[in-house]
Amino acid sequence: MRAARALVAALLLATLAACSTPLPVPQPDAVPAATPPGLSPAQAERVLDEVADTLAEADEAGDATLLEPRVTGPAATIRAVEYALAAAGDEDAVTAIPPGAQTLVLPTTDTWPRTFFVVTEPPEDLQAPLLLTLTQESPRDQYRLWSWARLFPGVVMPATTEPGLGSAPVEPDSADLAVPPEEVVARYVDVLTHRDESEYAEAFTPDPLRQGIAQTKDAFVGVVGQNGSLAETYQPDEAGTLAIATADGGAIVVGTVRTVTTITLADSTLKIADQTAVLLGSDTVRSTLEIQWLSVVAFAVPPAGSDEPITVLGAEHSRVQVTGS
Repeated sequence: MRAARALVAALLLATLAACSTPLPVPQPDAVPAATPPGLSPAQAERVLDEVADTLAEADEAGDATLLEPRVTGPAATIRAVEYALAAAGDEDAVTAIPPGAQTLVLPTTDTWPRTFFVVTEPPEDLQAPLLLTLTQESPRDQYRLWSWARLFPGVVMPATTEPGLGSAPVEPDSADLAVPPEEVVARYVDVLTHRDESEYAEAFTPDPLRQGIAQTKDAFVGVVGQNGSLAETYQPDEAGTLAIATADGGAIVVGTVRTVTTITLADSTLKIADQTAVLLGSDTVRSTLEIQWLSVVAFAVPPAGSDEPITVLGAEHSRVQVTGS
């Protein structure tokens, strides 16, 4: 009898074991084939709307402190000077920044800082579209407008990956480009300094910024003449460079250049006008004049191994400080 009960119990346990549902085994999340974009096109459009609202409020008040939530870096520096010029009566001082986007270049990244580029719709004043750079320093920070650059006439922007797929960020020292991003501005500065004598003169396409800086310097030299001297220096600005890959393996690189023009007079005076006089607070210089300019420059850099030159896509060249006596 006892043996029979044991047999029944064994059969029952075997039946229960056969009918029981196996415990679930945890499965790891599928690894995506590629890193997704750091933000969606819809999110990017919302960022642009919020930046436009901030700019509108600050522009109306002429108050640079109102820019802080959504504007930073070179854009904040240049905008503050534009407000000073507008307050002095320059009706065209403040750059119009269209809120609409023709093109979004969004990064594929899961780290910070993050950067994305925007080609705007053409402004209402029939000027060229702008290339905007926006950055986010950390997950808790807002995206802020870091710079804008006016695209040069006839420039064709390099092809980039669709916003929904995203484009890879490029490190400053990347060896995947013909020139690492951190070296692009340094070489361009050498061209500004030595003009056609620079060893890098043929490495960049001709562009209006380079031509305009040279013409302005030559004009100052002509005005000063025998009554003094002029020196002009160029160097990469501390704001650095930002870059995102293009479809051909190259990159769009945005950097900044600081230009300092110094005039020293000898027993003479110099009459100045327009924005230089406004920022100095006087229209007469008797001894020295120093003008600091901040340039945002955008480049299309080809991939490593290419023999193509670097294309200068656009720029914004602004006086940001004038001192003298």
